[in-house]
This record gives sequence, structure tokens and C-alpha cells, in this order.
Amino acid sequence: MAERKQRPGPKPGSEGAARIAQAHRGSHEHDREGGFAADPSLARTAGRLGGERVKEKYGSSFYTEIGRKGGEAVRDTHGTEFYSRIGKLGREARSRRQREEASE
Repeated sequence: MAERKQRPGPKPGSEGAARIAQAHRGSHEHDREGGFAADPSLARTAGRLGGERVKEKYGSSFYTEIGRKGGEAVRDTHGTEFYSRIGKLGREARSRRQREEASE
């Protein structure tokens, strides 16, 4: 597995990182006045419209290419065994959901 660069501050996803994120939530002027932080549906709509425009401009193959590059970056960062681990976790979660739905 490739080594990751050490960044200053708390580890991403840690309790310390969550506390910092919570402390900053709403601290920016655009958060107080509205915008994406105040209306998540606005962010979803903007993202959807932006994606549609990119598809019109570059074609659907653009997304295939950036997906391929992203997959290669993940492979280079985490190694090929990473895919086995996340696949197993996904199978376990799906199986658990199916058992729960069957018991209802």
C-alpha cells in the first residue's frame, strides 16, 4: 500500500475533525445569508445542472475517462487489495439489509 502524506491537523474522519467541521459550520457569511449551506436542495440542483452542461459540452465519454483516472488514482494510493476489502464490506452490508428486510 502506498504511503499517504501526513497533513497537519486531526486525522480525516476523526472526532477532532468532526468537532472542527461543526465549529465552522455556519461561520461563513454566505452560510448565514443562505446559499448551499442553508438549502442543500439548491446544491443538488446546481450539481445536477452543472453535470448536464458538462455532458453537453464534452460528451458522456468524459465521465468514463475521469472515472477511469479516478480508479487508477485509488489503485495507486491504496493498492489492488483495497478493492477486495471494499467489495467484501459491500457484500456484507447488502446481505445484512436483505436479512433485515426478510425478517420484517
